[in-house]
Amino acid sequence: MFFRPRNDKVSAIATTLAAACAIAHVSFFTLFAWRVIGRAGMGSIAWALLALSALLGLACNAVGYYLIKNGGRTPARKWGYWSIATSTGIAGALLAIAAVTA
Repeated sequence: MFFRPRNDKVSAIATTLAAACAIAHVSFFTLFAWRVIGRAGMGSIAWALLALSALLGLACNAVGYYLIKNGGRTPARKWGYWSIATSTGIAGALLAIAAVTA
């Protein structure tokens, strides 16, 4: 009677951000993986590390999405938000690196 239903707009925004970051991480992985295939030498190690960091960001994104969707009202939901924030930070760093090395 005195309790209002919790407005879950933050979770909706976080899941939308997770979907956008998933697309970004897949595109960054594709970009850096093609650079590994196209080059040889020490530069390919750096491109491979960047491709692996794109996969790490995608994994953080998937874990965060899962925790938000299935975490309920537990503290796991907060970890989901942090995981998506970490994924977004990785995507931002990869975007800066891709823009500089283009």
